Amino acid sequence: MCDGKPDCDEGGDEDPTTCASWQCEYGVRCQQSDICIDIPHQVMCAGDGGQAVCPDSSDQSYCLHRIYTGCFINTTLGLTITDCDTCFCQLRDKSDTKQSTAAVFRSIGRSFRSSHIMARVCAQRSSSEICDGVEDCMLGEDEDPEMCRNRENDPDGFLRGNYESQRKGRKVELDQFDIGNVADLESENVAEITIDIKMICAIFISTLVSVVGFCLAIIFVMFRLSSKNHRKHVHAESIPIEGQTSSGLPNTYILQPVPKKDKKEPTWTLQNTSIIKELGKGFYSKVYLAQDKQFGYVAIKTVDTKKTNKSEECIINEIDILSNIKPHPNIIRLIGSNMEEKLLVIDFCFHGNLKDYVLRYKRYFVDEINPETQEPNRDTYLCASPVLSEHIPMTDY
Repeated sequence: MCDGKPDCDEGGDEDPTTCASWQCEYGVRCQQSDICIDIPHQVMCAGDGGQAVCPDSSDQSYCLHRIYTGCFINTTLGLTITDCDTCFCQLRDKSDTKQSTAAVFRSIGRSFRSSHIMARVCAQRSSSEICDGVEDCMLGEDEDPEMCRNRENDPDGFLRGNYESQRKGRKVELDQFDIGNVADLESENVAEITIDIKMICAIFISTLVSVVGFCLAIIFVMFRLSSKNHRKHVHAESIPIEGQTSSGLPNTYILQPVPKKDKKEPTWTLQNTSIIKELGKGFYSKVYLAQDKQFGYVAIKTVDTKKTNKSEECIINEIDILSNIKPHPNIIRLIGSNMEEKLLVIDFCFHGNLKDYVLRYKRYFVDEINPETQEPNRDTYLCASPVLSEHIPMTDY
């Protein structure tokens, strides 16, 4: 029923009226049609040779090779394919009593032809789960009191995205921000913070000295015991044993060292990584947001062969450079890489990128460009190291 392929003689199993209310219980529905895909990993993200089942081709749209990168919306008729940008919030897994696990839909086959369908389940602004008295979202933003009042007073504006939940974080109003008051408060807390730091340092140093002394004592005892055992072992080797020979020394045993097995480091691969959504594109690559059990949210960077034919060479050079750089607070950390799949895994920056930050707060920066000549102001060239007699603003040096 409602799978996009008529099975009955007159096509009654694909009747639009019936499919409009058909409950897609085990699979997922197309984004803009009523077709239900019962086995998603056999249909969605079928690759270059696969044909779309959905009329809007949504089953082949949000894919990275054979891995699904979109999201699913929870509706009364079942899960629906959608872009993650249209989601209002991430839903909880109701089977988890602690309410700390996100709801995830999985459809993974065992055949090499099967796709990897695993994505988050979210809610839209028009969902009946918003402002219903029960916190369904991970952060509880669906039951924010102020947002629910705005939704009741202006439902059309709420659906257009004019109101956001305040539980996602508060924005600092810079035009009402008094730096003088903050400086006074900071100066009052400096003394208390200094005392706490000194106390913590004293406790840390004393604990460190105690641990080092204890470790040295253990090392000394172990060294003494190993010396005694070594003398006994040498004495035992000097006793001749009849009938036992070895190369070089007759009538003695020679112990061969046991080689150590190299531990194989885990390899990052797209086959076992939970892709959440696409973050952006660059000159030769695409970046996706993923979640890992050990590192949490990470960013995965892969090659984009459609942009340039030197994509693989560029990302190999980037992996080589980042893997040889020592840790630095101003350089993003390389978590892992996979040379075979041409991908690298780096930290995910939760607060966005530098470009968006500068564009968002550009009116709070001092513009040193002359609007008429489009050249730096003359004062910029005259600035030198400030002295006490000069009144040069902080932005000039």
